[in-house]
Amino acid sequence: MCGTRVDRDLARPLITSTDDLDEYSRVDRQEAISAPCALLSGGDPVLEFHFSWTPDAPGFAERDQFDPVFNDVAEWKVADLGEESVVGNNGAIVSTPCKTTRGEHFTLKLHMPRVKITDRSHRQDIIAFMRDYFPATVKTLHCE
Repeated sequence: MCGTRVDRDLARPLITSTDDLDEYSRVDRQEAISAPCALLSGGDPVLEFHFSWTPDAPGFAERDQFDPVFNDVAEWKVADLGEESVVGNNGAIVSTPCKTTRGEHFTLKLHMPRVKITDRSHRQDIIAFMRDYFPATVKTLHCE
């Protein structure tokens, strides 16, 4: 999924439809250029990822709860998934040091566009998925 092997059973609770699944990716791990990747069902996104490399840590704790970085992650709370991480009703953002030619930190945002922002039923599924997906993704990035 988006260049990372992950147990499909972890992703199943996050995918609201399994009809005609396709993947759209602009991620280039070698170049470490920030880019999106999406899992599509019938042409519509069911899981959206954004891979991002930055010179500094995102500093979630110092940001206002309404900061645009938290867009697409409704009712987020701090989580223990990486050096910095938050999990919400419809997504998560996780960051860790990862030195590449493009930056010192890697951040991955997961958004589930078909999940209502008030639906808290997916939080544990998001945590379980990101506990596996995020470290597996970091291993593919060739961090120094």
